[in-house]
Amino acid sequence: MNTKEKILAVSLELFSEKGFSAVSVRDIAAAVGVRESAMYKHFASKQAVFDRLVTDYLARSDEFMGGIHALPTDDPAVLSQVAAIYKNLSDEDFLRMGGSVFTDFLMQPDVLQFWRMISIERFHDKDLAKLWNHHLFETPIAFQTKLFGALIEAGALKLVDPSILALEFYTPLLLLYLQALPFETDGPEFKLAVELASQHMKHFREIYAVKEEN
Repeated sequence: MNTKEKILAVSLELFSEKGFSAVSVRDIAAAVGVRESAMYKHFASKQAVFDRLVTDYLARSDEFMGGIHALPTDDPAVLSQVAAIYKNLSDEDFLRMGGSVFTDFLMQPDVLQFWRMISIERFHDKDLAKLWNHHLFETPIAFQTKLFGALIEAGALKLVDPSILALEFYTPLLLLYLQALPFETDGPEFKLAVELASQHMKHFREIYAVKEEN
């Protein structure tokens, strides 16, 4: 990593452990191994570092979710295309795709650090509280409501209120993640979360998916 990347990585680690307010520019510089003046060559302030961490995370999240066709959208044509993809997934592919959100994204060290950081700072910053709610609650549930509606129209899911389906599907997954968030990814807490998430998705599909008759 170059110096700028080191500053971001070290800052994220420190912010996620101690909180933004408890970490100084001097702390970051010392951990990176540079003078404070070198910090200001790359970032105008500690807040600028924090803002960049948020921007980078949101871009990375969009890239990952786009890769599994789960990027939130209000475009009916795109929703229809996504619904067609999900309709044709086998049970194994559905579970693999859902599980990848945990294993390939949410459990990555820097992503864990990001949400630990936000979980601390949301009590001190209303904008971060809104970000927490928006990205962990409001946006996923709103998107899944639309997606489940499209899947119902496509005949892939049983006729149930899609907003209720979204709550039933997403809330347990979020609960499992938040419950395991303070712990290490190789510990029993995360292993149990991944196992239960897989069981939940399988159970949900067994209940609500419309199986084609042979």
